[in-house]
Amino acid sequence: MSMNADILHDPGYLPFRLDLEKSRVLFVHLDAQQRRDAAFLDQRALPPQPQGAWAPLSLLPIPDTRHTIADGIFHIGHCGSTLLSRLLDSWPELEGLREPLPLRDLAAAWQGTAPPRELLFALMACWRRPLPPCTRVAIKATSSCNALIEPMLRDGGLRRAILLDMPLEPWLATLLKSEDSVRDALAASAERAGVLHAHGIAMDDTLAPRDAIEACAMGWLAERQRFEALASGPCASRVLRVDFEDLLASPEATLSRIAAHLELDAAHVPHAMASPAWGRYSKAQQHGYGREDREHDLALARERFGAEIASGVAWVARAKANG
Repeated sequence: MSMNADILHDPGYLPFRLDLEKSRVLFVHLDAQQRRDAAFLDQRALPPQPQGAWAPLSLLPIPDTRHTIADGIFHIGHCGSTLLSRLLDSWPELEGLREPLPLRDLAAAWQGTAPPRELLFALMACWRRPLPPCTRVAIKATSSCNALIEPMLRDGGLRRAILLDMPLEPWLATLLKSEDSVRDALAASAERAGVLHAHGIAMDDTLAPRDAIEACAMGWLAERQRFEALASGPCASRVLRVDFEDLLASPEATLSRIAAHLELDAAHVPHAMASPAWGRYSKAQQHGYGREDREHDLALARERFGAEIASGVAWVARAKANG
């Protein structure tokens, strides 16, 4: 489809793919149901005959978003963030955008010498335009995008953020259920090693991870350090730390905390409590998967990978002792 100037100003079109080499961005039309169904706003979310067009970055508008609200969900990966995002769909005014692909590209580019701050602001302004009748947006980022939290809160158009994680032992057990999950957790290892170094934990010969499990444990610790710094820094009042285990154990109380932080009407907490998302696999809603299924899988992972889990826990203990 050829580029139409209206695409840049139509909230029906989302920034969908970023091509920094050619200085362009692909806008794709997704209706409300397509956005709601999508666990990932990447090629998996494309309809059979997508409508959209590439636009030069130089033409990106900066829409007037003074009267729109965008909040964010950030996480350590494989800790229930998709479930939380789907639960927030229970608020009728809130449009959930799950893992926009250009955010991953921006996070990768952020490690360079010239972080694309203006581009982040321009794309965020486009994502902040919900489809009516929604009046606000909740963006769930990919776990590799956590370097963007601070700039997004400071000048990237993000109002408040949820920082979601979980204790190390069940997190490692969750990862070890799937080789793909382990590879996914390793994707941001280099950046996370830099986070630890900035917090006084250097990867010297005694701490350098010896295998994938220790590298995953390193990533967990790095994200905990990052979240702790955000929760005690200049943006402290705008972030809320949430433990996924608390969401499962005390869902009503945890959802009430989240609603208060995001200034959502507490009257919809019961709707979130009754959401069918609790009993489905969040990334593939056609599959049933409830809390009992999760506990069963974790028990099997602990039985099969007990030595590996213990290795990761021991690595974190050594790192904290040396920090």
